[in-house]
Amino acid sequence: MQIEPILSYHNVDRSPAVDELVHRRIAMLEKRDDRITGCEVTLEAPQKKMRHGRVFRVRLNLHMPGPDLSISREISQGSAQDDLILAVNRAFSAAEKALKKRKKVMAGIEVKHHPPVLHGAIVELEPELGHGWLEADDGRRVYFQRDGLTSQDWDRLQTGTRLRFREMIGEKGPYATGVTIAERA
Repeated sequence: MQIEPILSYHNVDRSPAVDELVHRRIAMLEKRDDRITGCEVTLEAPQKKMRHGRVFRVRLNLHMPGPDLSISREISQGSAQDDLILAVNRAFSAAEKALKKRKKVMAGIEVKHHPPVLHGAIVELEPELGHGWLEADDGRRVYFQRDGLTSQDWDRLQTGTRLRFREMIGEKGPYATGVTIAERA
C-alpha cells in the first residue's frame, strides 16, 4: 500500500484490539489485490452509549486504480465490544468478496478473437436454393448460403466470383460467414 491506512473513530472508544484486527484484515486485503493504494476505515456508533447494545457502523474505502471500492456494514446486537469486532469482520469480508468479484470480472475481459478473413472463388452455386460452394485459395471447399452475405449482392454472384469470408466450423463441416464480393482494384 502506498499510503498508510487511516483509522477514524466516531462516538466509539479507541481499542488496541480493534486496531490490530483492522490492520490484520487490511493486510489480508492487500494479499488478495496488490493494486490497493490506500485504505480509510471509519468505525462509528451513530448515537451515544446506551444500556443495551449499540448500533456500530464500519465504513471501508479502498483506493485503487479505477473506481474506489466502498463498503459499509452496520451491526446492532449483543455486547458493545463484540458488536464492533463483528461489524469490522463483516465489512472486511464484504470487501474481500467485492475484490474477488472485481478481479474475476477484470480477468474475464477477453478480446474476442475472430477467424481470419480468407479469399476464394465460387465453384458451385444454387441461386434458387440460396446456397453454394466456394473454393478457398488454399484449395478447401467451403459451404456458404445467402444468409451469410453481408450485403444484398446475391443476384451479382456467379461461378468464378471472388469472395472474402470468414470460415467457421459447423456440425456438417466448414461454412462461410461475413461473405462479401472481393472487388478488384
